[in-house]
Amino acid sequence: MFEDWDGKRVADLRAAADALEPCDYAALIAGCRGKDAKIARAASWVLKAAYDAGVDIPFPADVLTADPHWETALHLLQSVQHAPVDLPPEMVVHYLNHDKPMLRAWALDAYVRLGGPEAESLLVQAANDPAASVRARARNLVKK
Repeated sequence: MFEDWDGKRVADLRAAADALEPCDYAALIAGCRGKDAKIARAASWVLKAAYDAGVDIPFPADVLTADPHWETALHLLQSVQHAPVDLPPEMVVHYLNHDKPMLRAWALDAYVRLGGPEAESLLVQAANDPAASVRARARNLVKK
């Protein structure tokens, strides 16, 4: 499904998301779990678009613990806000200290939404993160 994707053009992924059929969901989840990072990135982007649109698809939580490509992890962490997710907040903890600020920001978001026991102290900590994206995500979470 994504073999011809150039790894950059979101328009191609948007077209795939717009054409999704329920029979495609299992293949998307399998793509997220696959070893091909490009396909996993594309599949996770399209899966995120489906979650954002309110589609009820199982959440591939195991991918987050399998050391995926950072973009795959990002898409799944961003999906927590819209996906039917019931996973322990501890599954996202190791992303809270990631080198990539966007992963830290969305790991914080997921941790808070999943009811992590140390959410309040992490929000205070994030307010002092050197990355503006992490500080902004913390501010948005405090407003809710």
